[in-house]
Amino acid sequence: MKRVLPAIALALLPLCASAQGVDVGAIRTYVIKALQKCPGASLDLKPLPNGGPIGFTVFEATLNSSDKNCTQHKYVLYSPVTQQILIGNMFTIPPGGGSVEDRVSALASDLLNSPLQTKSGGFPLPDGLRAMSMVKQTKYGPFAYHGYVDSSASFLVVGQRGNLKVDPARSLREALNIESAGVHRGSKTSKVEIVELSDFECPTCGRAHKKVEPFIAKNLSKINYTRIDLPLFEHHEWALDAALGGHAVQKVAPTKYWSYVDFIFQNQEAIGRTEFATVLKDFCTDHEIDFKKVEKIYTSPAEKQAIIDEVSRAFDVGINSTPTYIVNGQMMGYGPEGTFTIEAIKNAVNGAK
Repeated sequence: MKRVLPAIALALLPLCASAQGVDVGAIRTYVIKALQKCPGASLDLKPLPNGGPIGFTVFEATLNSSDKNCTQHKYVLYSPVTQQILIGNMFTIPPGGGSVEDRVSALASDLLNSPLQTKSGGFPLPDGLRAMSMVKQTKYGPFAYHGYVDSSASFLVVGQRGNLKVDPARSLREALNIESAGVHRGSKTSKVEIVELSDFECPTCGRAHKKVEPFIAKNLSKINYTRIDLPLFEHHEWALDAALGGHAVQKVAPTKYWSYVDFIFQNQEAIGRTEFATVLKDFCTDHEIDFKKVEKIYTSPAEKQAIIDEVSRAFDVGINSTPTYIVNGQMMGYGPEGTFTIEAIKNAVNGAK
């Protein structure tokens, strides 16, 4: 399933940094690593002749693929002074009175068709960008979209941020907080790192689990594996509850967590017919887990907000589709059947020394 941030056409302003003297080849290499890997992929990277934030060279990046679900269109902003790169969507901020926060709130609210309140991140970054948090109130709690406003307050950029001199795989790991997020298994010292971001209610995630899990389980000694919850809770009724249940089971009875994952994915259709708290209680009873301890975590507002913030971090780096696998720092486009991604996982594991 996909959750895509809406985009609007840009009325671009004059560029203040030209593409002349910029190492376009290095930027192309960076963008290829930063975007998801797709079957039969080709990247079209074009400098925009006019338009964009002050101090940045702007490129238009189009990733084509034989898998239509894997195509992407992004803007790439590069600062020759700081070497910073942003890859994402770019929007013009409506001119007029009011603070930049008010104008960004109006823009973001219009884009998402829902009221949002914007908070500034304080002092500008070295490249002149100012961080912004655009907070939407949901029935589960506040959800924050993050972006940057340029020094002229003319553009809002929403996307992943990195540095041309830093491997984008490292920036991705840090942004997702992989070291402390999710649940880990396998070999921490393995050179093969596989990260899965999935939604318990997503049917494609369920099918992916049935295909990938047997291979993962068979090769745990060769893999540093992490599973991170990405419940698309505005579209899936019980996805967030299932993620909360998983967090609770993992904390109370960590050896039963992977049994919980298997159980949820194997029973997706039946789970939707019953209140999830009952499903969780029955699982705990059947697996001799103290439900009172689990329930305390499951009903914790802090735990719920922590998962919502986890989803926000994934959205920040452009991961809004489940399942998403990251193989050795490279995001993979899964597609309807996942053939390309599964093959990449097997090749990484089988090729490891």
